[in-house]
Amino acid sequence: MHGIILLLATAGLRISEALHLTLQDVDLEDGVLSIRQSKFRKSRLVPLSPGTLVVLRRYYELRIVVAPIGPDTAFFVSGRGKAYSTGTVQGMFHDIAVQAGLRGPTGRGPRLHDLRATFAVTRLLQWYRGGDNVMARLPLLSTYLGHARVADTEVYLRITTALLQEANTRFHAFAQDLLPIGGGS
Repeated sequence: MHGIILLLATAGLRISEALHLTLQDVDLEDGVLSIRQSKFRKSRLVPLSPGTLVVLRRYYELRIVVAPIGPDTAFFVSGRGKAYSTGTVQGMFHDIAVQAGLRGPTGRGPRLHDLRATFAVTRLLQWYRGGDNVMARLPLLSTYLGHARVADTEVYLRITTALLQEANTRFHAFAQDLLPIGGGS
């Protein structure tokens, strides 16, 4: 479960994309996932961060002991060697969130799909901090997430305190010569 959660948070995959990965889709040497015929019938390559790659390699070593090996077999399998269903993984995540005190047993709280939004906002924040032109990079983020349009990506872009601070810093740097000194008029 650790590998699935980490992959969703660091690669922005949909849960269905992660669970449909086969052994041939996961290149543990070069650190690239092949997402095939996902939503909107789109396929794409998704690079992995070094830390995520280390965890997936460790998982793979354990995985090959409990489940058959073949190019079309599921990458993520349970201890019984069977592919996970989306409902099972969502239920496990719910239980983890309850145990961690992030939500009560009923009602609202973090959902597995929220990790995709976390990935998108974190990527934006990194671009802001790197001085990148965020608006010019949004189409790249859309492609990375497998969206057909930038508007589909915007649904995931929630404002956070850190993101607001970065935007504020960038605006003040841009407009410092236009703004009055000391806040006066």
